Amino acid sequence: MMHMEIRNLCLVALMLAIVPNASAQSIPFADDENERGYFDRPYLRYEAEPGKCETTGTFAEPSYDQRNIQSEASNQVAVQLVARNAYVRWTSDRAADGLTIRFSLPDDPEGKGTTGNFTLYVEGDSVQAISLNSYWAWQYFLISGSKYPDNTPDEETKFPRMRFDEVHVKLESEIPANATFRLVKADDNDVPYTIDFVELEEIPEPVTFESITDENKILYTPADGSLPYFVSQHKGKTIFLPEGKYEVDGRIIISGDGTKIIGAGMWHTEIYFTASSDDRSTYNQRGIETYSDNVVLEGLYLNTINNKRYYNNDPVYQVGKGLMGSFGANSCIRDLWIEHFECGGWIEGADALAIQYCRFRNNYADGMNLANGCVNSVVEHSSFRNNGDDDMASWSRADGMCENNVYRYCISENNWRASGLGFFGGKQNKAHNIVIIDPMEAGFRVTCDFPGMPFSNDGYSEFFHISVHKGGVAGGIVGIGGDLWGNQQGALHINSSSQYDLQNIHIDNIDFYDSKNDAIFIGSTTHSIKNLIFKDIHINRTGRYGIYFYNTRGSGSYCNMQYENIGASSNTNTVPSSFTFTEHCGGVSVPDNQSPVIRLFALDGNLHIMGQQNKMVSVYDIWGRKRYQASLPGGPIIVPNLNAGIYIVSWDADQTMKVLVN
Repeated sequence: MMHMEIRNLCLVALMLAIVPNASAQSIPFADDENERGYFDRPYLRYEAEPGKCETTGTFAEPSYDQRNIQSEASNQVAVQLVARNAYVRWTSDRAADGLTIRFSLPDDPEGKGTTGNFTLYVEGDSVQAISLNSYWAWQYFLISGSKYPDNTPDEETKFPRMRFDEVHVKLESEIPANATFRLVKADDNDVPYTIDFVELEEIPEPVTFESITDENKILYTPADGSLPYFVSQHKGKTIFLPEGKYEVDGRIIISGDGTKIIGAGMWHTEIYFTASSDDRSTYNQRGIETYSDNVVLEGLYLNTINNKRYYNNDPVYQVGKGLMGSFGANSCIRDLWIEHFECGGWIEGADALAIQYCRFRNNYADGMNLANGCVNSVVEHSSFRNNGDDDMASWSRADGMCENNVYRYCISENNWRASGLGFFGGKQNKAHNIVIIDPMEAGFRVTCDFPGMPFSNDGYSEFFHISVHKGGVAGGIVGIGGDLWGNQQGALHINSSSQYDLQNIHIDNIDFYDSKNDAIFIGSTTHSIKNLIFKDIHINRTGRYGIYFYNTRGSGSYCNMQYENIGASSNTNTVPSSFTFTEHCGGVSVPDNQSPVIRLFALDGNLHIMGQQNKMVSVYDIWGRKRYQASLPGGPIIVPNLNAGIYIVSWDADQTMKVLVN
């Protein structure tokens, strides 16, 4: 197979996109028709918003003020049911027997959550009781101090995030197509029960042991003893877990090549990790770990008693990821639902790992990080939601270069810390056909914030066909605005910060909608930017600039930048003299280390030109009038006293570049 392909034997499930009909009350995603994001997801979304449901409750008005719970809701709107028998109601567009509710209940004073009850009515008939619990929600950050969350409230010294969680319920009877269904508050109290949205889907029939054709299969039941021990004793086997909930008090370690753990489906087979994360002796006893090759995990829901990021709020004591280890070579993870872990997955050293049709939701840190030496791996057709660090990430930490990894056809929603997509160092990694919606901070980021292997000068890291809705954040008072430190973040945040140069980044065909502050932030701290390329960028509606330059050093180029409804008086602020930002539509720019023929930058109304000695250079204004012509002396020349605007620099008869002079 070609190098760009994933070399493993896992079968890719064929799944049909669900497209609502024209009169649907479910909500299509704007990017589905372009096959961006998890467009072939099996569920339909029903929003608790004006015009999209009926309710006797109260709609929380849209707000980005982080003190308001709706700042974490989709579209910053949710419905609150306070009185007993208050309800929210929709009409189903398709038959379904799987219901997911994104909700918020208040926390209790000790951070252990509160409970509440709904009754589900279908066509006016009471059909099922549904219990909610905010035990896993509500994380708190110090206003002044550490920015790692804990789950102990203190209104004087802390502010909350992760105020929502989800419950998914396998319904006892199907909701028919075109039927009304409503959630009714069943408790007699004045506590607000907040509903953001629900999702409905048809649950596939459970996989059975008999339907598995692998002759190497073996059936597990609780009578066989602990699941971790059973797995350790059946290396290389296909271990089947029938429908049911399996409580496990230790980490599952797979230590044999070719081992498979197959469940009846993510709606049918649950592994629930019960070891306390409040106990020093058991805090990290959860998740599935392997360094073996050709491992397969399929058809499982992984959940845990854990409700925090770290034991004792200390990053040394990490409470366990859903997935960890390297997964060796040619392994496959598909049809997994993972929530309430420190991270959904943190993989180091994988080769040709495929992750498909998964849901990484409601975790306290990253959704998935292909880190430290992962190569040739793909994460695709998956949902990331309500995670407390980068949803989709690749960090070339330590001495492990991450190379040729891809995130594609995935959606990030309601990320409450860091970004929906983050790359930190690496070589020829890619993200494409991604949708990012309602992040509290950056939409996606490419930075040099963390130690490890730098961005390679061999090839490009590429980001293309990506949509970011309501990304970024303006600086503000901690707990009210800004990121966790009160700082600004761009919907796309690019920063050559503390560790190494940011180089060879190609960003193409990106759409930014309703950016809360700047759509694109390009900054430098102690290092420089080299060969940053933008092409076909569409920015529509911003709180401030389309592009904001902050102390930026180095070089970049652009082609076809489109700005609409920009909040500031200009599309960009002034380009710093230390940064060369030129229009170049003739293909990929030549990297800085290959000595381009002509280099340009503007400073205080003067245009600086550098290039080969005796090269004849002409400068024209936007109307084609020649403003300057000279033969380069070998050093820089200065074209003085230019009015603000775009100028065209020409050499070698047919070579041109555009430059913006502020």
